[in-house]
Amino acid sequence: MLIFNDPDLDQKYLSISFQHKLQNSRFKTTSCDDFIDKSKLGQFKHKDPDDFKLEWKPTICQMFENDIKLAVYEDHVGIKCHTVHWISENKELEIVNCLDISDDNWYGGGGLSIQRWPLNRVNVPLQPYITRKFTPEAQTDEANFDSFIEPFFISAKGTVILVEPYLPLFVSINHNSNKKLCFKSSYQNPYNLHESKADSISLKYKVCHDRRGRAAHWHFLEWKALDHSTVAPPSEMLIKPIWSTRGINTDNIKQSTVLSLVKSIKDSHLPYSQLIIDGNYSKSMGNFYFNENTFRNSHQLIMELRSDLVSDKLQVGTEVFPFVSETKFALQFKPRQNSNTQGNVSLPLHLNVFNKEAVTWYNKHLKSVYKELTTRGFRFSGGHAFDIVQEDVHLDLQNSTFHLNKFTNHYAAIASLFGEHCLIGSGYKSQNYTVIADAGPMLASWNHKKGLQSIIPTTLTYGLMGYPFVLTGPIGGVDMLGKLSNGNFPPPEKELFIRWLQIAVFLPVMEFSNGPWLYGEEVVNYTKKMLVYRQSVLWPKYLDPASSEATEVGTPIARPLWYIFPDDKTAQFIDCEFFLGNSLLVAPVMYANARHRDIYLPDAPWWRDQLHDQYYTGGQWLRNFPVDLYEIATFVQERPQKKTEILK
Repeated sequence: MLIFNDPDLDQKYLSISFQHKLQNSRFKTTSCDDFIDKSKLGQFKHKDPDDFKLEWKPTICQMFENDIKLAVYEDHVGIKCHTVHWISENKELEIVNCLDISDDNWYGGGGLSIQRWPLNRVNVPLQPYITRKFTPEAQTDEANFDSFIEPFFISAKGTVILVEPYLPLFVSINHNSNKKLCFKSSYQNPYNLHESKADSISLKYKVCHDRRGRAAHWHFLEWKALDHSTVAPPSEMLIKPIWSTRGINTDNIKQSTVLSLVKSIKDSHLPYSQLIIDGNYSKSMGNFYFNENTFRNSHQLIMELRSDLVSDKLQVGTEVFPFVSETKFALQFKPRQNSNTQGNVSLPLHLNVFNKEAVTWYNKHLKSVYKELTTRGFRFSGGHAFDIVQEDVHLDLQNSTFHLNKFTNHYAAIASLFGEHCLIGSGYKSQNYTVIADAGPMLASWNHKKGLQSIIPTTLTYGLMGYPFVLTGPIGGVDMLGKLSNGNFPPPEKELFIRWLQIAVFLPVMEFSNGPWLYGEEVVNYTKKMLVYRQSVLWPKYLDPASSEATEVGTPIARPLWYIFPDDKTAQFIDCEFFLGNSLLVAPVMYANARHRDIYLPDAPWWRDQLHDQYYTGGQWLRNFPVDLYEIATFVQERPQKKTEILK
């Protein structure tokens, strides 16, 4: 077992277990000079090496059975860090390390199909650490990694684990409540697709420790060991909502659906920034022009949509995927020999993002669509590593540095060429390519399984990973498993729509598919009221400053309670409240039929309840706090004018 201690605090901050046996049945540290090839140890890469100089100090070098070597190096980078590197020339082996997470609360790692906060509450079985699309049909009590992942794990007490990004990595988190975060490096499926390119098997990660989680997060942002978005979306996409068709219909989207949606927006006098046409609108797979059978005179349609809402032009975008057309077989990943997908052109033909000719064709095609149809921006969906694994493609690459997640990374790089109006639906080491990280759609449900209760943990997790401008899909969610007689998704229930709206107004980016007009004039008027509040109050006072800080420094826009109150232990568990910027505490209702909720106020001298204009001391729970259907609780730190105004 490896144990890391903080001598200043005289306490352990991390212990790591492994099952490898010592070669000589005893632990003996030897000289590292000739022990291992330093070129294979390497250093973690950072964008600005002048700001991140590493002074290597070997502390442990040890040989284990089966020719497995362990080297631990101390890094002097302002806070205490160690690089742990296991390596063996026998690539048939697997290397497993498990970290004890029972003494601290952990966050990060990526989106999950069941998003809980902290990670100590999840149940993630050992699985390939690759991006994958959420599928509601596959829901169980065990969570899978989702569209955006980042091998960065951080604890509230300030311990950080940063894993080398392109390993054949498997990860489990608290599987069956074992209170362990486990890493396995192994050329098992799906990584055996390219195992012949590798000359060794290794597991490498950095362990760092600071006094608090927020300080540790800042250090990694400052050193550029953790990237972040450096470009904000256009302000109108943050102030006003995006509208889309993906919560209405995706399989059989028609011109009439789009026209009806735009007419309802206009008649309800609701604000808008962009309309995204999602789903099966195009001529064919990999051809992103409109199908003229369902969209007559599409060029004229786009022009009319842009000019119809005369008070403010409606920008129109479309959803695209990393697919090539059936006539472009040379530009796709090739099926493996004897694959059951071979010759089946009904399956998606994924763009070979590593082929320059393929990328050039794809970019040219999208630019042509962009110019001829006068669209503004794309939603880049797909790009998941798990997709090409499912298709059992043959990865005929000429180098050993390929990794499945590079499919996701390269797709995001392509998307970044099309401007700040674009949304990207998957990410791995893609923060500097991504403006809006599209984590949606979520399900039209109340629970943590991609429902309402997953929105806050998802937004906070993405923010910590360097994706501050996160979009969690259409308000109310999408009933992906339900279909009406006309092929549309059933709209979310009224109360769920209202409670979802109340959260979304305070989040970085908003999206509607089903409009409030489905629930009557009262909901339409309330929606307009909330959107005016976002534009006139939240944007200038909270969202705009937090957005600027996010692009300049990398701090999240929506922030965990422990990020603002790092010494408050209760704050580390709160998954149903968040801060917008540094000062506005938001506590929405997360359960059906609830007109009260328990609210935790962090340990500050005083808080003003903006809903009822009352004052409370911090460090306490407000039990059964009244919150009616058309209300949301928010608090700010504010000194009362009189002591008698404070309610204990």
